[in-house]
This record gives sequence, C-alpha cells and structure tokens, in this order.
Amino acid sequence: MAAWSTEVGRSVLGRTILGEKVVLYRTESDEVVCTSGICPHRMYPLEKGRLVGDALQCAYHGITFDASGRCTHVPSQEAVAPAALRRYPVLERAGTVWIWTGEPEAADPRLMPPLDEVGLCDGWRIDKQGPIDLDARYTLLIDNLLDLSHVSFIHADTIPGAEAVARVPCEPVGSSQSFNNRRLGRGIPSSPYLQMLFPEYEGPVDQHFDAEYFGPCLIRTGGHFLIAGTEQKLGTVNFLHLITPETPTSTRYFVATVRNFRTDDEPLSQFYLASGNAIAPQDKEAITSIEHVLRTGQPLPREISVKADVGSVQVRKRLTVQIRAESVSAEA
Repeated sequence: MAAWSTEVGRSVLGRTILGEKVVLYRTESDEVVCTSGICPHRMYPLEKGRLVGDALQCAYHGITFDASGRCTHVPSQEAVAPAALRRYPVLERAGTVWIWTGEPEAADPRLMPPLDEVGLCDGWRIDKQGPIDLDARYTLLIDNLLDLSHVSFIHADTIPGAEAVARVPCEPVGSSQSFNNRRLGRGIPSSPYLQMLFPEYEGPVDQHFDAEYFGPCLIRTGGHFLIAGTEQKLGTVNFLHLITPETPTSTRYFVATVRNFRTDDEPLSQFYLASGNAIAPQDKEAITSIEHVLRTGQPLPREISVKADVGSVQVRKRLTVQIRAESVSAEA
C-alpha cells in the first residue's frame, strides 16, 4: 500500500517503497498518478516539485513531466529532452492507494488482498491511523502481529483484558488465501469494556483473538464477539495492519480500526483511536529494539520458538516460498 486516499491530492507526495523513491499526486480529473521520484536530469527529488496542471515540474531546473511520465518541457532549451519517468500501475480502493512495483504487464487487480472481507468496505466504520515510520525490517512487524501473546506484556496497561490473552491457546486455521493464528476466548464474563461495546447485553461472551495473515502487506487482528456458547454475533472489531517495506531495514505502517456496529458512535471511535495512539509506540519500541540488536553484528543466541509462535513459523515458511517464486519469475 502506498498511501491512504486522503494523503494523495493536488500536491506532490513522496514515498520510498521497496527501495524505490516514488511520487504520487492527483490529476485535475482526480486520477491518482505514481511515477519514479527522482529527476533524471541531476537526480533531484521530485517530491520537492510542484504541479503545473497535470504535469510535474522539478523544483531544481524546472524540467517538466506529464502524467504519463514523459518529459514535455525543458526551460533552458526549445528541444524536449528524450527522458521519461517510470510510471507505476496504481489501484485505488476503499480509501487506500496501492502500487505495483513489478513489471507493468504483470499487474493484476485479482492479486489485491480481500479488503471487503476484512471490513474496508461499505457498512463498516473505518477509523484510520498512521502512517507510522518504523526504523526496522517489515518481518519483525509481522512476527509481532502474529503472536498476540505479547499483548499480555507489552500492552498490559493499555488493552482491556490484556493479561488473559497469553493464556488462551492458539487454534491455527490455514487456507490458500490466508493463515489465521486464532485464539478463542470462551465464556468471558461481562466487564466495563464489554459493557461499553454492547450496553444492551450483560452476559458472557466468546471472543475471537485473530491474527490473520493475507500476505506481507495485510494482517488482520481482532475479530468477532459472540454470545457465549452460541454463533450469535454481537459485533466485529478488526484492526487492520497494512505494511509497506521501504528499505531492507525500514517500514511504513498503516493501521485502521473497523467495526460493523455502532458505526455512527463518535465517542467509541475516539476510544479506539486513543487506544491505538497508546499501543503503537509500545510495539514500535519493541520492534526497533530487536532491529537494533540485529544491526550490532554481535553473536546472537540460536533463536527458539514456542507454541504461540505457530503463526509466525507458518508465515515465515509461506513468505520464503513467495520470495523464492518471485526470484525464479524475475530470472526467467
């Protein structure tokens, strides 16, 4: 994911994605454009440029490129330079902007994660946070999200009922589309948090503590609240984690909280936004601390895994297979 839709407008937005500097903006007809972000004249960053109509003008020497990336004007000469910016395929859906950095002919909308299945769609309340800049590799964030037992410790003072999460056993569920390191809390008694969410219900609930991997770009945590011992849903709250590697050791991290009940309740949205603002720095500190250790070059102990790591281990295997397949495809 390159950006929230609200971030892209009639000014130039710079991003680094998979090691490539790009810029995004909207044309006067509201189309999202994404091109390479470095001027080929003297390598000046185009994020410092400005829009002239639908064209992008470099702020260094005024060289201008149209929305297709083609150079159209060089102020210091009449002839147009034989230069062009790479234009990247983009797709805008459900308030998000996605970029394809591979070969343009291989861009396929069917490869998009299922945004409607996780709540980025009509009928759900969507509250966005970020982007958050992480000075750490994206795989550390994936590890963090897939083992929710850390909630009982890193977030003990910020998430209601956090202390119980680590004691709930994992019930992993895999498919060709995703891998869900699910925990199911059964018969959870009413609490101030549950009463705030569902004031008309005072009984116990069964709560899904999901950590579902759809790919390195999207992980869903959260899940359903049900009347205990039944399949009757009270509501669903999903926390969507959209992950974009910038460099081998830095990541841009987007978060959205989505729910399918009390969608017009502003105080409830503010509660979740405040919670997110408290939780994110705690995860960031943990992940960047590990990154710092990895960068020291010092000898490290042999890594161990425990039962709660079943999700991380399975996803590491899937990710390794995906990376190898892409490498083979690129070499062919």
